[in-house]
Amino acid sequence: MNLSKLILLFHLFLLVSLPSVVMARWIEDTVVMPSEATGPVAFSHYTHLEVLGKNCPTCHNAIFNIEPTKNPAFTMADMEKGKSCGACHNGTKAFAVKDSKGCSNCHPTRDIFFENDGGTVLFSHKVHTAAFSCGECHPAIFIPIQGKKAAVTMTQMEKGTSCGACHDGGAAFTVKENCEVCHQM
Repeated sequence: MNLSKLILLFHLFLLVSLPSVVMARWIEDTVVMPSEATGPVAFSHYTHLEVLGKNCPTCHNAIFNIEPTKNPAFTMADMEKGKSCGACHNGTKAFAVKDSKGCSNCHPTRDIFFENDGGTVLFSHKVHTAAFSCGECHPAIFIPIQGKKAAVTMTQMEKGTSCGACHDGGAAFTVKENCEVCHQM
């Protein structure tokens, strides 16, 4: 291959790749969307652009307005009907928004510490999501609301409320024993 052909190929390469490089510089990768129920949801442009082939109009302005303030708030029920993220996250194009095994792909999970008369109590999402899907607890047993923790007594749990819904001696160890598993002693 002669030098002129190499130079031509190099220029073609620049011509094709330069727009992608330039566009990637002004796109903010992570967009944080507030969610009162579960805490902020971090959306990665780069992850989605990689899958969509850097085709911004797939989402903008068809599903999402480029101006974040012009985007209405959507509930999980709205998304399950195909709105917002649910337009693609429908189980066909991408994992479904109602696939509770995928909840932590978008929603943050973390260990939760409660203070009560018995001291500090640890709830480990990691331990529980290894065995159960999010939908087994949310929203039927626990309504996920950031920063709001309802006080539940051990007596209420022994009657099947809160943790006692599963920790009944059948599905999991009973709340009447193994105190040190949850209570920091």
